[in-house]
Amino acid sequence: MPSLGMKMLRLILCALLLSTFAQGQVGGRLVIADSSAVPYASVLLVKSTDSMLVRSALSDKKGNFSMAAAPYGTYLIKIISMGYIPYTSPTIVIDSAQRFYDAGTIMLKVANHQLSEVVIRSTKPLIAQQLGGLVVNPQNSLMTRGSSVLQVLSRSPGVVINAQNNAISLNGKSGVMVMLDGKLLRLPADHVATLLQDMRADDIDKIELLTTPPAKYDADGNAGLINIITQKSKQPGTSGSLTASAGYGRGEKASANISLNHNSGKLSLHASYSYNRDRSYGLLLAKGTENAPIIGGQTTLDYHSQSKPLSNYNSFSGGFGYRASDRTMIGGNIDYSIGTYQNNSHNFGSYALTDSSLNYSSFITGTSHTYYFHPSVYLEHAISKYQKLNLDLDYFDHTSNSPTQVQSNFSDSLFKPTQRNLANSNIKVGVAALDYSNSFSKQLKLESGLKGTYTYTQSVAGIENLVGAEWVPVGAGTSNDLATREAIGAAYVDLNWQLDSLTTVFGGARFEYSRNTTAHSLNAQYFVDRSLGKLFPSVFITRKLNPTDELQLSYTERISRPSFADLASYVAYNDPVSVFTGNPALKPTITDNLKLAYNTHDFLFSLLYSRDTNPILGTQVMPGPTSGLIYLTPENADWQNNLVLQTTIPVKATNWWRMNYGFIGGYHQYKISYYSELLQKSYYSYSFNFTESFKPTAHYAIELSGYYNSPSYSGDSRSNGIAIFNLDVKKELSNQNGSFKLSISDLFRGASYQNHIGQLVTDNFNSNVETNYQAESHNFPIIKLSYSRSFGSNTKKAQHNNSGTKAEQNRL
Repeated sequence: MPSLGMKMLRLILCALLLSTFAQGQVGGRLVIADSSAVPYASVLLVKSTDSMLVRSALSDKKGNFSMAAAPYGTYLIKIISMGYIPYTSPTIVIDSAQRFYDAGTIMLKVANHQLSEVVIRSTKPLIAQQLGGLVVNPQNSLMTRGSSVLQVLSRSPGVVINAQNNAISLNGKSGVMVMLDGKLLRLPADHVATLLQDMRADDIDKIELLTTPPAKYDADGNAGLINIITQKSKQPGTSGSLTASAGYGRGEKASANISLNHNSGKLSLHASYSYNRDRSYGLLLAKGTENAPIIGGQTTLDYHSQSKPLSNYNSFSGGFGYRASDRTMIGGNIDYSIGTYQNNSHNFGSYALTDSSLNYSSFITGTSHTYYFHPSVYLEHAISKYQKLNLDLDYFDHTSNSPTQVQSNFSDSLFKPTQRNLANSNIKVGVAALDYSNSFSKQLKLESGLKGTYTYTQSVAGIENLVGAEWVPVGAGTSNDLATREAIGAAYVDLNWQLDSLTTVFGGARFEYSRNTTAHSLNAQYFVDRSLGKLFPSVFITRKLNPTDELQLSYTERISRPSFADLASYVAYNDPVSVFTGNPALKPTITDNLKLAYNTHDFLFSLLYSRDTNPILGTQVMPGPTSGLIYLTPENADWQNNLVLQTTIPVKATNWWRMNYGFIGGYHQYKISYYSELLQKSYYSYSFNFTESFKPTAHYAIELSGYYNSPSYSGDSRSNGIAIFNLDVKKELSNQNGSFKLSISDLFRGASYQNHIGQLVTDNFNSNVETNYQAESHNFPIIKLSYSRSFGSNTKKAQHNNSGTKAEQNRL
């Protein structure tokens, strides 16, 4: 596929370049009655048949204008300039006999009256097309003020947040990475969700949904990138904001955030504190049959798992920026967070064997502690008016201690009635990044950079049985002490070439070399020593068809490295016959993307073909070191193909009623060879999302939103369709005293995620199991009331967020 995509782009580029040989030029001069020049007037060359824009230019300070490379045909010249009556020429002809048309001197007439005042109001569309994907402008939504970033993101087209594990997917693919101001957040999925829940959407400028990012971005993320860009202001003064919320579903919810910012011109300071508390609920039901040798062979199971976890999360962020000179800015940031997660689960059920029936009941308790520390420093220097240099140095440290204890009445297994589980990990990351940009001319711009990342990971995990008064390891395959090293070096270059007033070619390449090694391991099968050096090209060709229509063709190649959690050697108890574990032998996923995008006015359309080699599938049923024990672990499939159509349709019914509809659907195909028989599956799936926004009065706003995901397949399992609806009602207080918002999530209690495992082929344990995970809102909608207020000089925090290790955080 890569060679085919590149061949197609080469042919298109050649066609574009060769077409210039059948094109001509147009030129002339603009004056008024006294022969004075008319500078900086807009000159348009349009087709005489339908007025489609072909070329455009500005007259220079002497009134001269020139437009190159216009295809042969008949045209009109239109002149527009403030203070002058618009001018349209007679029909002109450009052909082989007249390749250069000289319009001569065109005299413009001065308008009889001048505008006393010009007021320009510009409203960005809620969703727009940009290089590499879509951009969401949340400030154009009625519900942004007082909302969290996570709420805004969940309403964005193609974005789905899994209620069970907080994993974020984009356009139906799970290998998406989340960025903050251009740098990746390498945090566990639940930590990313908590971080975004604590961030105020008022501080967000835009959200980029990049399914085919250019080379300047890290190549990680086969599904693409979600880049959240914060607002920045250089206004002097002191400002701040306060947000608090409280709610209830099956358990209490509470959050609070306060931020302070000060900008004196040369020195800017910022600090913020966030707290989040969430007592949640989940119910997992499983029925079916499987071969469980650890308890005697083929069994019919009926399994229930009821969890009532409690999470508490505290985070602090602070930093400064100092303008040492007109050209130089230095600064630093410190982010620190601490979180606890109390596990409180009751698992019960039965296993019916051929000649007996085993009843099972267990209680799993324990408190996990996580710590996150991230200091960074940066330097921004303008070498000249056109050249800029940025340097980022970062350090990142993440520690997780997750002990649990199990009390069970089940003794007919590898595990005893009383056991404990230890899963500790520590990840240290150092990053250095250097970026350089140069605008050679208005038509040619360069961006380039170097980046180095070093990661050291250590994890200790194991399950122990209480035998008498002593804790005894269960045995091989249920414990490990693993340490790994990863080094990544990267270099990129991007060129932006404006061929003419309507055509842009943006091309680049990113080379990354990585090496992964195992420092030590208790299990020989987890020893790894591998390296990968690869060039990731990207090409974008954009053509402006007329003032409202644009066409873009692109090819990109990306990589999705396994997350640190997927690679870790942890072993976590699931039930008497299975454990969760990582897979240090996982390979990275290589993805090729070929995309055609078209937008007309605010309507957006795109068609994306992608080919994944070694796609990573989570939680597969596999054998392991302990014979007869089921290991639930991530694995690599052979390949996956996707052909996806995406549309975004905004509708403005009235001044107080706006709608936005999105559709994503396509054809998918994948191949898996790690089962006892070959699996190759093809299927169609789609998703639909909508937003209905009402503003009946100046101080009230109502928004109804929702989505539907059709049935889909992953590995040997089929997921049923699901529909979710949300309702928000907001009240703006007078005199800028803030706003209240009432949010109801999952209004009709649709969060029931049903799967059928073993429907396609026979896996390693002859599984044929139907599962149903019922999230908290399936029992009762989650209702929250929040209050938000800004104070001070309304200055947004002037902070630098281009910290290098944020490119290393999302893999945890």
